Amino acid sequence: MQRKKRLFLQAFVIIAVVILAACYMIRLPYFVQSPGKAQSMTRLVTVKGGHPVNGDYSLVYIYLGQANIYEYLWAKFDGNKYTTLINENEIKMPNENDQAYNLRQENYMDEAQQSAAYTAYKEAGKKPKLIQQGALVLGVIPGMPGARTLKTGDLIIGMDHHKIKSSANLVALLKNMRPGDKVNLTIIRGKQTIQAEIPISRFPKNMAGSGEKQGLGIYPSDQFKVQVAPPVRFNIKNIGGPSAGLMMTLDIYDQLTGQDLAKGRNIAGTGTIELDGSVGPIGGIEEKIVGADKSGVKIFFAPVADHEYEAAEKTAKAIGSHMKIVPVRTFSDAKNYLLK
Repeated sequence: MQRKKRLFLQAFVIIAVVILAACYMIRLPYFVQSPGKAQSMTRLVTVKGGHPVNGDYSLVYIYLGQANIYEYLWAKFDGNKYTTLINENEIKMPNENDQAYNLRQENYMDEAQQSAAYTAYKEAGKKPKLIQQGALVLGVIPGMPGARTLKTGDLIIGMDHHKIKSSANLVALLKNMRPGDKVNLTIIRGKQTIQAEIPISRFPKNMAGSGEKQGLGIYPSDQFKVQVAPPVRFNIKNIGGPSAGLMMTLDIYDQLTGQDLAKGRNIAGTGTIELDGSVGPIGGIEEKIVGADKSGVKIFFAPVADHEYEAAEKTAKAIGSHMKIVPVRTFSDAKNYLLK
């Protein structure tokens, strides 16, 4: 009898351990998003010989990770309205694996850094040089011919004797192609340059975007670099995406000009920065307001696009924050506000 009880207890413990381990290891098709913090960009963005910044420009990050069973239940029943569950298909592209997702986030951050440098140096009258390198493959659509040849991370630099400098170049050349037509691509993969012949095919019905009905079956993005003098160094690690674009631009501009835009203040914000200086939305604005407020931020720049400024104002009021929320459409809006 004692032996049976002992065996039963051992079996119960083993089953309990297996269940607990599964709750940690099994990932669900949801991401948990919650407020992070404002992180000063001092020593993260450095212009060689630049003027010291009197104050802080901060990027604001949020916690975003794929949920296991415990995290799902915590987010579902925690009661904190700023800890939310987001469906996986709102975060990842269709059939996107972790490697492709991470590459996409890294590329977004790299693009943001290059765009920030270009905009800041141009605004400071430093004449930056834009070097377009090609169309980067961020992902492939399973089932299309291109998926059998192209890989995430490939850089397309040529097609049928035409140079490809951007994703727009590639799309323009593909526009008049028909299913069954074949194109010869020149691709940089790692340290190798390779040639590939790929047939054009129709997109799956649920994936035809931007009005296009056929193509290579890839998700392309621009790959470019900016040459500037004096040089600027970025040391931002473990943070992906383009949301720090505006704040990096302000930091670089202040270092270049010595105009003391910061004036000793803790300034944060969010928003992409485009090559023309426009500021775009990024999402997660409510969580960023909460994180910035907890970090003692005094001024927060919020993009006007997609009603993000309105959402930021509403959140700041809801949590009783005394931060000044400033709406911005362009880099000049942020710069001129600080100059005042």
